[in-house]
Amino acid sequence: MAATHADEGSDPIRAARAALRVERRRVVDEREAFRAFRGRVSSIPSEDGSVGPSDAASPDAFGGGALGGATPDPGTVRASPGSRLVAVRDAYRATVMSVPHYAEEYDDTYERSVAEEFGPELAYALTRTDCFRGAYKRSLLSAAETAIEEREAFLDALESETESVERAESRLEPIRTEIEAIDDELGGDDAEAASVGFGALDACRTRIGALREDCDRIAARRQRVLADHERRLALGDELDLPGYCYQDLDITYPVLAAVGTVGDRLEALRVRIERAMTRAR
Repeated sequence: MAATHADEGSDPIRAARAALRVERRRVVDEREAFRAFRGRVSSIPSEDGSVGPSDAASPDAFGGGALGGATPDPGTVRASPGSRLVAVRDAYRATVMSVPHYAEEYDDTYERSVAEEFGPELAYALTRTDCFRGAYKRSLLSAAETAIEEREAFLDALESETESVERAESRLEPIRTEIEAIDDELGGDDAEAASVGFGALDACRTRIGALREDCDRIAARRQRVLADHERRLALGDELDLPGYCYQDLDITYPVLAAVGTVGDRLEALRVRIERAMTRAR
């Protein structure tokens, strides 16, 4: 989750770029942490042995990521001291739970974190059984690989989002510059604007219309990018990429907000120009 940059709040695109930089750094840290965890798990030998009588499911039922029977709340259980499951737990804490933003963004216990990342069945196997069986190890390595792939896919989406934001910024800037030029040409009040002359005012109005079309194209392209994000990512039924990355900002859709602000300035100029044209007739 991206951090707030209060000093950038007046410029939504600048704030969005800052939020994306923070989010990318965090996702890279998580990807590397899961890679390190996967490497440590690979070096932990699996155990062949029976599980304790407290286990609700047979370990033979665990394969391909499923345990039979009821799954208790992983937050209420612990792995037996001295087992290789403790080595798994220590590896997870030293890697995934040690990323710089872990406490700020997650602050979960080991049990709850593995349940969130790997699912309740695998979390049950890691925290309820008495030995690190081969089926558990295979499923854990597969789950760690999935976590890595998910971060890599999200990094691709963040790269696309960053490019979209920067492209919009580069296209909006000359429009802002043109607005300032037209505003300077009109002068400080309606009387001064009328003195510019009807023909010049009409030319300004034409320029305003062209700039509005540019804004519409920027907004349409941005909407296509957002739709592409939604197709590629599954962040939740009510959460899209901007909603996730920019949730700590004042504006959820900073690019569209910036386009809207420029559009409002263009509309205000159009009204002023047409008022001046009426006086100049």
